[in-house]
Amino acid sequence: MKKTSCSAVVLLSVLATLPAASFAVNPVIQTMYTADPAPMVHKGTLYLFSSHDEDVGEKNNFNMKNWVLATTTDMVNWTQHGVIASLRDFPWAAKEISGWDGFDNGAWAPQVIERDGKWYLYGPVQGRGIGVLVADNPLGPYTDPIKKPLIAGHAGGLYDSIDPTVYIDDKGQAYLAWGNPNLWSVKLNKDMISYDTSVGENGIIGHPMTVKALGERNPPDKEGTTLPKPALRGTSYEEGPWLYKRNNLNYLFFAAGPIPEHLAYSTGPTAEGPWTYGGVVMTPQSAFTNHPGVVDYKGKTYLFYHNAALPGGDGFKRSVSVDELKFNPDGSVPTVQPTKEGPAPVATLDPYKRVEAETIAWSSGVKIEPSSAGGQNVRDIHDGDHIRVRNVDFGATGARAFMASLSSTVKAKQATGAKIEIRLDKLDGQLIGTLPVSGTGGEWKPQSVLVSGASGVHDLVFVFRGAAGEELFKFDYWQFSQRASVASQPLPAAPANPAHNPLIWADVPDISLIRVGKTYYMSSTTMHMSPGLPIMKSTDLVNWSMASYAYETLADNEAFRLENGKNAYGAGSWASSIRYHDGVFHATTFAATTGGRTHVFTTRDPERGPWKETNFEPLMNDHSLFFDDDGRAYMVWGCNRIMLTELKSDLSGVKPGGVNKAIIEQVNALFGADQGGLCGEGSQLSKINGRYYLFNIASPKTRWARTVVVHRADAIDGPYEGRIVLDDRGIAQGGLVDTPEGKWYAYLFKDNGAVGRVPYLVPVTWKDGWPVLGQDGEVPMTLDIPAGAQGASGASGIVASDEFDRPPGAPALPLAWQWNHNPEPRNWSLTKRPGYLSFITSRVDSSLPEARNTLTQRTFGPDSFATTSIDVSGMKDGDWAGLSAFQKKYGFVGVKMSGGARSLVMVSADSDQPEEIASIPLSGKTVHLKVECEFQSAPEDARFGLDEGGAKTYGIPGAPEVARFSYSLDGKSWTPIGRPSRLAYTFPHFMGYRYALFFYSTKTAGGRVDFDYYRIGQSGGSR
Repeated sequence: MKKTSCSAVVLLSVLATLPAASFAVNPVIQTMYTADPAPMVHKGTLYLFSSHDEDVGEKNNFNMKNWVLATTTDMVNWTQHGVIASLRDFPWAAKEISGWDGFDNGAWAPQVIERDGKWYLYGPVQGRGIGVLVADNPLGPYTDPIKKPLIAGHAGGLYDSIDPTVYIDDKGQAYLAWGNPNLWSVKLNKDMISYDTSVGENGIIGHPMTVKALGERNPPDKEGTTLPKPALRGTSYEEGPWLYKRNNLNYLFFAAGPIPEHLAYSTGPTAEGPWTYGGVVMTPQSAFTNHPGVVDYKGKTYLFYHNAALPGGDGFKRSVSVDELKFNPDGSVPTVQPTKEGPAPVATLDPYKRVEAETIAWSSGVKIEPSSAGGQNVRDIHDGDHIRVRNVDFGATGARAFMASLSSTVKAKQATGAKIEIRLDKLDGQLIGTLPVSGTGGEWKPQSVLVSGASGVHDLVFVFRGAAGEELFKFDYWQFSQRASVASQPLPAAPANPAHNPLIWADVPDISLIRVGKTYYMSSTTMHMSPGLPIMKSTDLVNWSMASYAYETLADNEAFRLENGKNAYGAGSWASSIRYHDGVFHATTFAATTGGRTHVFTTRDPERGPWKETNFEPLMNDHSLFFDDDGRAYMVWGCNRIMLTELKSDLSGVKPGGVNKAIIEQVNALFGADQGGLCGEGSQLSKINGRYYLFNIASPKTRWARTVVVHRADAIDGPYEGRIVLDDRGIAQGGLVDTPEGKWYAYLFKDNGAVGRVPYLVPVTWKDGWPVLGQDGEVPMTLDIPAGAQGASGASGIVASDEFDRPPGAPALPLAWQWNHNPEPRNWSLTKRPGYLSFITSRVDSSLPEARNTLTQRTFGPDSFATTSIDVSGMKDGDWAGLSAFQKKYGFVGVKMSGGARSLVMVSADSDQPEEIASIPLSGKTVHLKVECEFQSAPEDARFGLDEGGAKTYGIPGAPEVARFSYSLDGKSWTPIGRPSRLAYTFPHFMGYRYALFFYSTKTAGGRVDFDYYRIGQSGGSR
């Protein structure tokens, strides 16, 4: 959707013809609104952390949910890294404040500092205090080490604990200062997450609020003004302190009052003062607030500040700018005059190395989003939009070819009609090449073109051309090759970023994993979905793609047909096991909805099949299929009392007279007197170096958090000795796998709120014959494996967009799709209207959960969206159709037909019963629908909770996850409808939320709808 609010179209029309030397770089970020700059320098790179004003603001108030990062090495080109932390990283921030949902506003001015290899982000949470997040690198992931505010609202008032500044002096003492209307500080301890309580008032030092220290307020506050206590201020100090040192003189820069704010400074002998007022640094600008950030970089000093200079900007939609800061010989600071040009470049950009598309000096129209290939990419590219990169050094020999990594939804290799004009210095400058953009089918593909005329130092301008009104493509990175070496030096591959946990931010629970040669295969659970028992494959343990399903339908009965009030929600097939033996793949599961049986599926080709089934009694819950070296086959299964049961050689049932004994009487015995928690289950058995290792999960009674328990024995039937090998955030249930190179990993999963149960990979070392999981008892968030195409969610191989076009011989539905329960084949078609998915109804249902032929795909995190277009001209009275975030507590946006009229509706069942929240008359026959799911970040301590109805849920209390709904009549401009629907992972469905296309009738069967497409992506606000 075009976001003209900060696309800088008007400003660019004036600046388009300026020569490169005078071209504007202020504000420094144009793809979003940014405020409260917090610059810092580390190892030659300038990091610009800031707060983020949402494009869609609240009337007369801020809308701030997260913190963002951009970096530069030349002061003119800024690489945008998107959201690096958010309010959701502070579980305690869920508290409602001033009528706001805790996670919907309050991510105000941050500051970040590095110490001893750790990065500390101090973030104010409006009215709730200042928190601290810690990460191993500036991009995160950031976690809350203390799980409470570091600085609470100690002096009362809504604004007192805001605007932190952090500073480490020459002796290594760290300080944190903050406050509005008063100035406070603490001495941080070396751990940076606590402070010295032996000074001040329990550690908090109040700075004298005197005119001598902070200047006189002019005009002074008057009675009756609406201010936090104390009601009247005599000094100019308002908020936004910033500590800085130069030539043995300490500076306190701050936002000064009255409103609108200006910038001022004071000086002192130490970082604690005493302060002496120095004067005005910057007069009031176009926003009613301002915020200083001062930093030295490459021999110069820079002042960062914010204003409302971008089109659509105002006091609640601000933008960060930067100018050089000068000092007089006596250390005083002359007033800075803000400029559009910003600072001069301090380095050139090398075009012969990979450059991210989101490295931008100036842009028009475009935005950024998390990329499926990792990092960020440029999106929202339309005809006439452009990106400028400054001070590019092509060298004396010049460039010969240009390559860009692009993604287009047009089918692979087909012409899109879009192109990139590559120009020098100006929008209408010298054209050195034009890259026609080919379709990629949604994948990232490199595309190249020869260029000529690029040598020396120039600004580089990419002008995007294509059909008016259409989003043309997405842009990940670019690179030139030099004229003299293009034949001998191919363009280098993208750098190998490390893989991260979770491996897949989507519902892939109860995983079982094997390696066959150099290929890994993984099975999982999808409960009541059909087809079921999904098989995935990977060659690197990180990037997984769908290979097949072991069955199309598990059974044909009333529950799976959703008939006579029966259903299989939360049932169907549960935890599976996958094994390879003598050239045959075996995938096994168990199900109560098939009469209490154990199912075995076999094939020699796990990708093409066919899979053959046998089943038998009894139901062996949470079993592990195991083939011993002598060829005998066993099931290890049970809950707390773990059984070893020998099977027939053909796996058709229990072997008469074979081994059938308990090998562990009580898994939870390892907790001593603290037994009674989660039943010890999830068996997975391995044999390594002649010894048997049995993995289970369990938990103590007093702390219902899943832990990994391992028992080992020298014989398969015991005796077994056990120990707890991992207790970290509930990451548990799985087993061991090795790589061809001899490395070992544990594959586990974690209950991660509404998105479902997500897989983790944990490095394993060995000590005294025991597996040691993780690092110092914790699961690392980054791995020693290249990420490849993992991206933010890791889900690109198991979810997919679908245009519903089917070439001859293609499968009817890609493997990403699953039906809710068993489908009715007669009631859906891809051929009735080629290029569309058509649904008809043949029965009457009262609600969405009762309807057949609901087609689903996994949602994915950290935030994602799905869109579709639907032709509703064939609907009948009582029909409902649309797009849902589907679980027990579902929500949807769709169309209903009532009394001969169609309406756009938003429905939420987040209070257990469906409620029509909004209804808008729909006159047309086609409408586009959108559902956006916002999931919580991985909580520190996954646990069970109870919803309002007493049903068990997963997640962290106070960390709401929501779905948002919108519609469009043209597929370009989206309008919200209804309200956010709260998402909750509930046991009745026992599955993460699904995006679902649905159609059902409540009155008369026989209606029809046609879905034109299904498209998915990561939301722009994702980390």
